Amino acid sequence: MDYFKSREFEKHRKNTYSILEQIPIAKSPVGWTFRGNFSISGFEYFGFDESSDLLLVVSSDGRGIIDLAKAEKISRDYSDDFDLDETLLICKGFDVLEDKSIKLAGKYGGSILPISNKFGDSLQRVSPLYPCEDIIYQPAFEDCLIEGHNKNCVRIYRGFLYCYGFSFSGNYFVIADDGGILFWERNNVV
Repeated sequence: MDYFKSREFEKHRKNTYSILEQIPIAKSPVGWTFRGNFSISGFEYFGFDESSDLLLVVSSDGRGIIDLAKAEKISRDYSDDFDLDETLLICKGFDVLEDKSIKLAGKYGGSILPISNKFGDSLQRVSPLYPCEDIIYQPAFEDCLIEGHNKNCVRIYRGFLYCYGFSFSGNYFVIADDGGILFWERNNVV
């Protein structure tokens, strides 16, 4: 018997859907602030510098660097002649990131970015309304899929997701979709 066509599976699926749909929607989780968004034409990848809160964005039109702390684009390179390893998801930086190799998350899947931070916060990708996807913010010691352990979880995104991840400092997280890049900052950045 095919489990995925069984009554037990259907019951489990409906229960999971019900749990996820009860999670409240919030623009920002408690302790975080939505800082804004950047439109990125031809978006392909993004990644964080491991020693700062600079974000490298790779598009079909080159590369850009965003300073998340200042919420501004600080550098742009329109060249298509740069080192990008689409298998290992690593891109060579430029300008202030000149001698850095940046780990990426990609539009077509794949990511080597953190989905949790050193404070215990995490981001969970779920698809109760596939092909739309949700990002659920989970504070430390909570899990959006476990009733009774998801009281402080919030849905911060629903849409056609490309990729997402935390900065290596844990003070920022970014979600990319067909509209560009959305980003949040942890209150009391350390």
